[in-house]
Amino acid sequence: MQQDQQVCDFGLHAGEPYRKLPASFLNWMVETNHEKCNLAKNELARRLEAVTAAATNGD
Repeated sequence: MQQDQQVCDFGLHAGEPYRKLPASFLNWMVETNHEKCNLAKNELARRLEAVTAAATNGD
């Protein structure tokens, strides 16, 4: 399953796609080494890449 189709299946954000989760929640997953922290890392990396690309294209 692709990252953009992954849905959080626990806690307050259960049922929400990882693309819509708050960065603070994703960071918490990484910091606590949650069993699904790789999904959080991938989403944070995707966001960073999008921001970097936008900044590069804006020059």
